Amino acid sequence: MATRASSVEFESAAYARRKSLAGDIGPLALLKNLKVFGIACFACLGGLLYGYNQGVFSGILTMPAFKHRTRYIPTSLSL
Repeated sequence: MATRASSVEFESAAYARRKSLAGDIGPLALLKNLKVFGIACFACLGGLLYGYNQGVFSGILTMPAFKHRTRYIPTSLSL
């Protein structure tokens, strides 16, 4: 049976090993790993374009000209 002191030593050694494998943290760590930086930029660009698209279409859907040119589609069907 392991003593409490040896389990604490093991946990601290495991923590030190995980910390050394993880490397740097924070925004500056992104610049050191170009693959992660590219994925983060791609995700940010996708979110930006999605938000822009939502803003444009929400404006178009409320225009009277758009409602006039499109036919009425009921949102609920009564059978």
